[in-house]
Amino acid sequence: MGSEAKPLRVLIIGSGSAGLLFGQVLKQVGIPCTVFEQDASLQARPRDWNFGIYWAQSRLDECLTEDLRSLVRGVQTDPSYIPSGESVMPVHHGETESAGTMESSSQKEKWGKRIKHVETGADSVTVTFEDGTTETGNLLIGAEGAHSITREFLLGTEEAALLQSPCVASVTITKLDRDAAIALRALHPRYTISFHPDGTFTWMSIHDCTAEDPGDWVWMLMQTWRSDEPTGLAGDNVLPAMYERGKSFGYPFNEVFRTIPEDTKVWHNRLAYWPTKPWDSRGGLVTLAGDAAHPMTFHRGQGLNNAITDAADFLAHLREMKEHTPEELAAAVKRYEVELWPRGHEAVLQSHENTNAVHDWKTMMQSDLFTGGLAKLSKEEQAAKDEEEAEVAKQATNGGKET
Repeated sequence: MGSEAKPLRVLIIGSGSAGLLFGQVLKQVGIPCTVFEQDASLQARPRDWNFGIYWAQSRLDECLTEDLRSLVRGVQTDPSYIPSGESVMPVHHGETESAGTMESSSQKEKWGKRIKHVETGADSVTVTFEDGTTETGNLLIGAEGAHSITREFLLGTEEAALLQSPCVASVTITKLDRDAAIALRALHPRYTISFHPDGTFTWMSIHDCTAEDPGDWVWMLMQTWRSDEPTGLAGDNVLPAMYERGKSFGYPFNEVFRTIPEDTKVWHNRLAYWPTKPWDSRGGLVTLAGDAAHPMTFHRGQGLNNAITDAADFLAHLREMKEHTPEELAAAVKRYEVELWPRGHEAVLQSHENTNAVHDWKTMMQSDLFTGGLAKLSKEEQAAKDEEEAEVAKQATNGGKET
């Protein structure tokens, strides 16, 4: 009598949105997985970011079981706000102001695990962590973000390296003066953006509005602008620079930046991206997901939506498996990658182009964010855009003469 086949096991690096969603889709098809996170615990870092789910909301439903779907609304920054088909994001002239953890018996999480080395065999992959421990499975999914070590393993340091954007960002999570908070939220219950003619883009969104006093509401505020040279901003000099840049805005935006408390922490960095390219998955044993697969700039909010699409697409391919064998799992991985590569490449480049456009007053009106908002372009819209860009390039080649 032959022995029973050994159950499949998947290793996921990174417990961000992509990593946990991939854990959920594996759970749905009954494939055990373990998520490895470099942080020491769930509370190791503050909740210093928020993001929006736009065109991928239905795909998120595909990734979650019914009991988890019902929890999504409760973890929104404002659970009381119910968007509709008519909901819009207000865009303002900045100068004048014109108008949880998911764990189950088949999904475990291990903390304090930073990947160091990867080795593949015939139908298995072994990961060595910096603490000296090793783990073996039939698939490794690198979902550890833009600075992915798994991506470096697959492509090499040079090919996997991020490209630097000409744009920089200063971001903070903060409370505001009561009147400034009320005035800002009067523009929209959740978020608003503004463009300033000097090239500054701002994003302002509610982060926590559970307090009764508007002065205790928490906000996520962002200023981004183009700077080809190093800004020299770091540490204690970032907040004063945010104050200064905010002075040129009209009301209420100038008051918003002016009333940021003096001891508030502000992060400043140069944006980066990596146009997705095919990688050798070592026979379907190692792959990428989320920001590890398509790190992009954030001005159109496409990163999370593409990560959700990664997970939903992977689920569809897992369900096509005839049986739970290493060979069938590898085939599912390859089908997933063939779809991801062109989608990721296109999304990264579109986001990069949009980021450049929204920091130039002359091109801002033609940016994807302004013309299409946060929605995903339809095939027809993308085809028309490609045709228009091709015509512009053709005319440029011909010295501006129409042919």
